[in-house]
Amino acid sequence: MFNRSVAFAGLAVWLCAGVAGAGAQVAPQSSPSAVVPPASPAPAVSPAPAATPAGPSDPCTSLSNLVSRPTFSTAACAVKPRDLLIETGYTNATTSGNGAGNLVTYPQASVRVGLGHNLEVDLDPDSLARLSGPPAINGTTDSAIGAKYEFGYTSNLVYGVNVLYTLATGSPPFTGNGNGILANLNAGLSLSPAFSLFATLGYNEQSAGTPVVPARVHDVQPSLGATLSLPQSFDVFLEGYDQSATAPGLGGRFGYDTGFQKDVGSRLQLDFNYFDYLGVQNGAHLHSIGFGAAYLVGS
Repeated sequence: MFNRSVAFAGLAVWLCAGVAGAGAQVAPQSSPSAVVPPASPAPAVSPAPAATPAGPSDPCTSLSNLVSRPTFSTAACAVKPRDLLIETGYTNATTSGNGAGNLVTYPQASVRVGLGHNLEVDLDPDSLARLSGPPAINGTTDSAIGAKYEFGYTSNLVYGVNVLYTLATGSPPFTGNGNGILANLNAGLSLSPAFSLFATLGYNEQSAGTPVVPARVHDVQPSLGATLSLPQSFDVFLEGYDQSATAPGLGGRFGYDTGFQKDVGSRLQLDFNYFDYLGVQNGAHLHSIGFGAAYLVGS
């Protein structure tokens, strides 16, 4: 989420300078017989050059445009040089029907460090996971490392790319038992000061088997959402997303998520979200609720 609301506007300022001139003056004569030649006219003041129009304002100075959680999409903005952005959250996912149960994961941390030149590096350490039983299973999820690059922005558009490489550091049954990669194209479009769109087009290839029976899953993950900015730094969002495959041998599914983000000052953001995979797959239906926070260290 790129959060992932993206609401910004461009500002152009033109300055003009006047042109001043001075007329010629003639000195008074000292006597009728002594004529004093007229004084040389003062040089005209050259017109000041027109100021260069200011470029569009940087949308990526806003915390709401930097934070990616809790949406399915990834924010297009990269963290500024020498800044540190920490995102964290809690999710309770419920499966009904076949394999009914609850999966809780936290702290879902993502540590993002700005390197400069529109580039950041990302570290997503393991999260704790608990799957309801009986018997209940506790463990950790896989970790990931990656990078994000912000291509640039205009008065109402920001766009970029990010890559995450999954490391098989988790424990069964929460690990894919192999490495994987996720590559995204991200964009945000401001339609007005209060309304914006955000989107991600991703390609995901992950391990999804066991040490005895290794397997891979390949899928395309498009998502598109809208954000409405309200007074008091309060944003609400609605997003739809699709997965072309969810596991080896299974097809894709479509879902939506909605929620809000609240900025508390210029460094802290709180969020809440609900997501639902529409329909039933393999006899099961999945939905979840979650909440989290993001904190910016630096500028």
